[in-house]
Amino acid sequence: MNIPYPVTLVRGENDEVEWSATIEALPNCHGRGATPAEALARVAAAMEALLDAAREEGREMPDPKSQQSYSGRLLLRMPQSLHADLARAAERERVSLNQFISDALSGALGWRSATRGSLRRGTRAVPTEGLDEPELLQDSERRGRTRFATAIFFANFVIVALVAVVAIVVLVVALR
Repeated sequence: MNIPYPVTLVRGENDEVEWSATIEALPNCHGRGATPAEALARVAAAMEALLDAAREEGREMPDPKSQQSYSGRLLLRMPQSLHADLARAAERERVSLNQFISDALSGALGWRSATRGSLRRGTRAVPTEGLDEPELLQDSERRGRTRFATAIFFANFVIVALVAVVAIVVLVVALR
């Protein structure tokens, strides 16, 4: 099975045994199946049908995007207190700050972390060649902790945004 576009593979909610595969770069291109391989086979068939129809009608389709077009480098500004908290947490885990942040972000997106070996139920891009059934956590406690961590990150973002708005308002008032 050769799919030149990135595929998103999702397991059904509430322990459903159904899998859904989607190619976001192509409109209405998705497939469902009882296994990841079946969902991928169906999305591949949908992709072929869509591309064939586009060729017949003379429509342009988006070029496949290489997943290697990203460097993996990211410059991120954050509050000093958050930086300090992350650094302390990384020290407690005995990993580098870079690895700790990568693990936290990959956990929030449901990607398997190479150093932690965990996978959260949810959406993730998967390779389409040599696909094996992914390991999913059945432990509801771990899923709950992941949701809690995601909620904490979101709450932190909201607080930082509110502080930024207040700072701008104070600055505007002070300049008048």
